[in-house]
Amino acid sequence: MLLAAQSSPVEGVSGARAEPGRRKSVGPVRSCADTGDDGSEGPMPQVEPSVLGALMEAAKDTVSYEAIAVVLAAADIDTTTAAAQQRDALLAALRLRLPGTGKAQGSTGTLPGGPLKRRSVSLAEVTADQLEIWSAYADAVSTPFVRGRLHHLLLAAGHGRKPDHARGAAAGYLDAAPLLLSALKRFPGLVRATECLRWAGDLAWAFNQKDLQKRVTEDLVALVERVLADTEDHPGIADCLLEGLRVQRYDITDFAERAARRYAGDVHAHVGFLKLLREVAPASRRADIDTAIVDALLDAADADVNAGFRRHNLLTWAATEARDWGLSELRVRAEMALQQTDPDSLGWTRLSRVLIPPRGLSAGARAHIDAAVDLRDALWRTAQDVHPAMREHADDAHVLEGLLRIPRTRINTAGPVQVTPPVDADDNHVVALQVLAMDFLGHLTADQLDRIQERFVPDEAELITALAHDTVLPEPRARTFAHAFRYFWLGEFDAAACIALPQVEQILRQLLRPRVPIVSVAQGKTPGTVDQLGGLIRSMPAAGYPADWSRALELLLVDPDRGMNLRNNVCHGHRTPAPFTQPAP
Repeated sequence: MLLAAQSSPVEGVSGARAEPGRRKSVGPVRSCADTGDDGSEGPMPQVEPSVLGALMEAAKDTVSYEAIAVVLAAADIDTTTAAAQQRDALLAALRLRLPGTGKAQGSTGTLPGGPLKRRSVSLAEVTADQLEIWSAYADAVSTPFVRGRLHHLLLAAGHGRKPDHARGAAAGYLDAAPLLLSALKRFPGLVRATECLRWAGDLAWAFNQKDLQKRVTEDLVALVERVLADTEDHPGIADCLLEGLRVQRYDITDFAERAARRYAGDVHAHVGFLKLLREVAPASRRADIDTAIVDALLDAADADVNAGFRRHNLLTWAATEARDWGLSELRVRAEMALQQTDPDSLGWTRLSRVLIPPRGLSAGARAHIDAAVDLRDALWRTAQDVHPAMREHADDAHVLEGLLRIPRTRINTAGPVQVTPPVDADDNHVVALQVLAMDFLGHLTADQLDRIQERFVPDEAELITALAHDTVLPEPRARTFAHAFRYFWLGEFDAAACIALPQVEQILRQLLRPRVPIVSVAQGKTPGTVDQLGGLIRSMPAAGYPADWSRALELLLVDPDRGMNLRNNVCHGHRTPAPFTQPAP
């Protein structure tokens, strides 16, 4: 948000200058648009004195087209049909947004008629009669702020001779700028004056109006000087003005350097102007500017070690810039600082809740174990099917909206990695549903394992016999796997996970070995490799295994951005040490 400040009008910005031959009288007004293709004169609107007077009065000391529209809409004018039509046409002109204003990308706005009767309108919907009214008032109105808008709209609508309207719009905006700068509401006036100068510059450049280009450049330079000398003006104004000067092919190197120094206390503005300087400065200076940018980010991060996420973000930014520009020493400095980041220092609040499945689900899961004929059958029953939410076309894929749709950024405090998934990545509410489904399934599986222990009370030998498989789990490995189950029943969940997960990886490797390549041979100095757990999981569909299982295992074990990341968090120590209480499917 731009902040208001007090200052006198800029010296050097051109005063209001009327175009030669501009009509000031009220009455029938003819323009180029009023003639047919053969030069014959067409019907022309008669400017209504009451409407023109109301428009001029509404435009006094105003820095907003909407403010003018509000006053004009409430003005007491003649009740004739012509007056009403002309006021409606002018209100539409004031409320349409031209390209480059705010977030609008086209000429859109609202038609007048009361808050409940307004509807969206584009410039293409404006009638020929309204265009004729704009043309008449563009020559009749003496307020340059409004005159520039009307000519600009006529140019955008393709009504009349384009060079004439381009010149009328640019001259109107140039004449409006000093008036806006002297407005009572200083800062809104500064913002609108900057916008008018940018519009004037674009139009003068596009239509090769040399004299207007000179005026634009002089006025932009004068306003930049004022803004950089002010102690309160927002850097966004200076940035917009410098971009306007670039359009006019003006050398802004000195201004960019001064702006970088002027806003050194705001690291984002400071870096922004340094990057602008990098674009316009000679190539011989770029290495020094790159270093200055990274130094500024690192210094800002070091200035307040308790800045939490802001500090982490600055360090990540510095590490990225240093990497891209080959500044190895500064990159190491940023990475070392990142590695010292304590997750608790980020200033975030962790929210958690206890997930309790409905009693009916738990009872059903345990009854499923009670139906097993022996221990081996009971163990198999815990892994019959992955939850339906894993399936690619789940019926409930679009049930949740709101917060779960917000893109998320992962912070890896073990290193300088801050990952934002691509816009088209499936890091969304569908994934959140799948993880939630696994959470439920994990609790149900834990209930089933507890029921197995209650019903069979298996010893180590019985577990080994039930788990052993000649191909994927020979007896020595089955013995290790059995230890994981015994730790689980003792409540030692971390120990159970650390023992079981390597066995899961080995089982998966043995299952895939006959079906897909999992080993790459050495080539020259490049050593051979063996796929690890993540690669193995992603190879499952190619080996003929259901994509549902591949998806579930990926989210459960190895996905650091969206899933539970069980293998990395527990076995690789990526999470803060604490009792592991979340059961795994």
